[in-house]
This record gives sequence, structure tokens and C-alpha cells, in this order.
Amino acid sequence: MILKTDRGQDLTGRPKTWRDRPPLPPAFHLEPGDERQARGDVLLLLAWGNVALHGAALVLTWFGLRPGSALVSLSDRMGYLAGRPSAWTWGWLLWMLCTLLLVAFMAVLRQALPARSAMAQLALVLTAAGMAIDLLCDVIQIQVLPLLAAGGGMRATSFLAFERLAFTGGATAANGLYTAGVLLMTVRLRGRMGAPATLTGAATTVAGAGMALAGLLTSAELLAVFTGPTIGFYSLWTVLVARDLGRRAHPARP
Repeated sequence: MILKTDRGQDLTGRPKTWRDRPPLPPAFHLEPGDERQARGDVLLLLAWGNVALHGAALVLTWFGLRPGSALVSLSDRMGYLAGRPSAWTWGWLLWMLCTLLLVAFMAVLRQALPARSAMAQLALVLTAAGMAIDLLCDVIQIQVLPLLAAGGGMRATSFLAFERLAFTGGATAANGLYTAGVLLMTVRLRGRMGAPATLTGAATTVAGAGMALAGLLTSAELLAVFTGPTIGFYSLWTVLVARDLGRRAHPARP
């Protein structure tokens, strides 16, 4: 027998019914500081992922994409692509993964900011728009150009038309949007990151503008000059930004 009080509780103080019991505490809850630290860790992981993936893409570009690019004669690159070399396909697939990782980094970076920012949101939107264009151009590189190259000289005109579309679309439209996104995010983060990150963001913008210009001029040689610096500065920028924001989230870290 359990004795009841006049308030509907037993002598142990427990509520009369289960509906009156206080809710159980959540099994896992992140405090605001913990959430910032978690985002900082994810941001650093994505930054190093950008470094590794973009570095691998540059290596595969030299060995797998260069023989099918406008750096060689039309007959040589059509002959190379006619056989659908696996290095060509895997090279562009790797660049597609780089694009996805770039947008993921920018998305987490926007969330890592302490307050909503129209500039950071615009940077993410521009980057996502660049991704859409870039993925389409990469599909043309993988599927359309080898198909046209297999047709031989009769399809040379169509090959050149689609090659130029993919070249300018990727180098100017997509990369131009990426460059604008990095510039806006660098300006937005000014004061929250150190001078090296700011300078690296500016260098990424300058080199990226060179890539965009190469796409407008359809100059494979100029694109080759600016691609390495753009990727290098961008990769370094991601690491420096993640490091600086991580120090704010983890004040005890060196």
C-alpha cells in the first residue's frame, strides 16, 4: 500500500501519474561553445581534405588530362581521347569531388560565423552556382569530347565547339564564381583571422582572376600558368582560415 498526500503524490514525492513527471534530460547536448568547437574541427578536417584532394587532382591533371587538352595539337588530343583513357575520366571525376569539397568547406565556414551575414551567404551562393556550372562542364569533358573524338576528322568542328564550351565554362564561369566567393568570404572574415590568411585569400583572388581571363581568351597556356598558384593559394587559405577560427573556438590551443 502506498500512502498518498493531498497533492496527489506518494510520500516519496513522486508524481501521481507518469504524465506529471518532469522530462528526462537529453542524452547528448552541445553547449554553444562546444558547438563552435565541433564546427571548427569539421572545418579543419575539410580544409586538409581540400589540400589532399586538390593536390591529387593537379598530379592527375599533368599525367591524365594534359594529353587531351589544348596544350597539344588537335589531332593528338582527339587521338588520345578516342580511346577513352581511364586517366582522363578519373582526372575529371577527381575535379568533381574537389568542387563538392570546396562547397562543403564554404557551407561549414558560413555556419561557423557567430552571426548571420549577407556577405557570407552570397559567397556560398556564388560558390554553389560555380559548382553547378563546373559539374556540367566536367560531364562534357568525360562523356561528350571522347565521343566526338572517336568520330575522327568529320567531327572535328563539333569537338572544338564543345571543347571551347567546357573550357570557358569551367575556367571563366565556374572558376570566376569560386574566386568571387573566396573574395567575399575573405572580406567578411577580416578581423577574425590573421594576416597570412587574408593575404592568401587575396592571392587566391588574383590567381583565380588570371584563370578566368585565360578562359575568356581560350588560352590553355595561360590557364596552365595560373592553375597551380590558384589551387595552391586556395588550399593554403582553407587551412589558415580553419586554424584561425579554430583558435577562437579553442582558446587554450597554441
